[in-house]
Amino acid sequence: MENPFQAIHADAWDPTPIDVPSINERASSLVRAHIEQLRDAGAREGTAARSTSILLLGPAGIGKTHLFTRLRKQVGPRAVFVHTRPEVGVDPSPRHVLSATLRSLRQPVIQQQHRQIDVIVGAMLATLEGGRPHFPLSFIDDCSRQPPDTQREIIERAVARAEDRFPDTSARYLEHLLRLPFADRLSQRALFAWLSGEEPSQAQLDMIGERAALREDDLILALRTLGVVATFGAPIVLVFDQLENLAEEEGKTSRIIRHARLVSELRDTVRGLVIVQMALDAVWMQRIHPVLHASMRDRLEEKIEHLALPTPEERRELIERWRSALPDKSKPFPHPFSTRQVDSWLVMPGMTPRMLMQSCGEAYQRRALPEAEETEPVDTSPDERLEVAWQELLGRARKRIDEAAAEAQGVAGESVRAGLLAALSVAQVKAETGETEGAPALRIRRADGGCDMLFVQHAHHTSLARVLRAAIALADERRVLLLREQAFAIPPTWKEVHKLLGTFTGKANASFLPIEREALARLLAVEHLLGAARSQDLSDDVGRGIPYDTVMDWARRTLGCNAWRPVEALLFVATLPVSAPPASPPPPAHPRERAEEASARATAKAPADGPVLRELRKLRVASIDRLVREVRACDPMATRATVMEELAKLPIKRFGGAIVALEEPWR
Repeated sequence: MENPFQAIHADAWDPTPIDVPSINERASSLVRAHIEQLRDAGAREGTAARSTSILLLGPAGIGKTHLFTRLRKQVGPRAVFVHTRPEVGVDPSPRHVLSATLRSLRQPVIQQQHRQIDVIVGAMLATLEGGRPHFPLSFIDDCSRQPPDTQREIIERAVARAEDRFPDTSARYLEHLLRLPFADRLSQRALFAWLSGEEPSQAQLDMIGERAALREDDLILALRTLGVVATFGAPIVLVFDQLENLAEEEGKTSRIIRHARLVSELRDTVRGLVIVQMALDAVWMQRIHPVLHASMRDRLEEKIEHLALPTPEERRELIERWRSALPDKSKPFPHPFSTRQVDSWLVMPGMTPRMLMQSCGEAYQRRALPEAEETEPVDTSPDERLEVAWQELLGRARKRIDEAAAEAQGVAGESVRAGLLAALSVAQVKAETGETEGAPALRIRRADGGCDMLFVQHAHHTSLARVLRAAIALADERRVLLLREQAFAIPPTWKEVHKLLGTFTGKANASFLPIEREALARLLAVEHLLGAARSQDLSDDVGRGIPYDTVMDWARRTLGCNAWRPVEALLFVATLPVSAPPASPPPPAHPRERAEEASARATAKAPADGPVLRELRKLRVASIDRLVREVRACDPMATRATVMEELAKLPIKRFGGAIVALEEPWR
């Protein structure tokens, strides 16, 4: 039977959380009290309470993320909840917060059919129309049944009244936000993209009547406008989770300072926010607190709540509630556990909720073994747990990619870069981050110059063309590799972009790499894996956090990041001399080959078409280890020796001792 206690990660958006409200009730009561303060202030004409900051500290497994799910259940439609965390190589910024906020507004209200966007819009419109702001979803339902002209009039009145009361907001941003619940699906896609600070396509811009995406200068104004909307009855609970990931290697502090400045600015200039920060207590006090200036501490540590371990009575209640979800609960408590097991869990020192869950899971799995009650659990290798976590993270990454595709968007370039940085970390390769004409960039330095990779996930032809022009100029000086999601293909109608891409790939130092869905999912998953490891959110069989070094060792032994296509291509290009011919492991997304070139290839004499040649044609460039794996996947009888024997007969070009390519493209 499947183990119901096999939870690897806490899911912030869990629709059915199992909870004992008395556990750390002080912390959840503190957040709820600030929500109600903001709601009361919003109900008074012309007033809006300032935002507040709450810092929650505790050890790994104490239930910080679970508090988020509890508050969502307790508060319901009286607030909207935003959940975000630091990503590798992504600096905290207003754009990051705005994107997380709009992404969270798509999430459903717990145990409701509506989304959070309906709550925040419904509360404001109900207040300004003289309705009941405490029933925002009812107002949205009533308004949705009105004719479009009536809806438009309600929105226009709300925008005018908000402008009068809060002149430091954006009427244009507010109008688009209030339109969202009543728009058709295509228009909603366009509105969400624009409101989140992403880059809509030209068709989406035309659909909503905009000329361009939000500029950097617009982002704080957009957040202020969201805050004002929140003050009318649905405050925004902005949760920064896993802040221990701000602590960088080699004692760097830049990301900590950027986060502190961002939170300080939000607290001081944006209304309607309850800012909740969550971090491991030891990391905050040792790595983050000492870096903060006095004014930053006043804001980030305005209110501090230290989370406590559950009492024996709370542990017992947790066990009873978990037990109620089991299929075989007809027998009296403590079945399926023994009295001795439960008694030991209730008094065990340092028992966190996660450790208790893992102990229950271990006992539940072993319940059918002889003398299971008398046998103590045996520490085992964490490899199996990490494999389960990896598969779970891959599933989440695939879902994220598909959700972006459903909204006619690609995964954000910064997130793709974060994944590649994590994979390079596993591969023990150092890289630097930067930006080129608005495109996230990454550089590997070598003695002969290294390579620049640009992540060109642009949705608008103008901005992509601008990046391509910069990349063409850059390729005159150093090696450059462009990466774009394969499914997020460049439309054939972008003729200027295709022309520039052809010019770029024609340069000796330039390459273009489309990244397929599964390769992208691996990058997103490994970034999340390392973030969870730093936060000690990956646990062994008894609920203890798996050390970061152990997770990294498992990743190096198991994942084979060196052979992942984006990593392999980047390292390959970085080894080429600057004067080399064009190094393009994959073809362009939309190649336009001349007819005579295609004809010449068709009539050229080719070597025997064996399994090694077939796989090498697919891969274009590969490490020998990767080539052996791919050949054996097609031909289980193949060995490394047979692969090397066939390889010796092929016209290949070697780069170092471990990377090969067919010689034809290099002639």
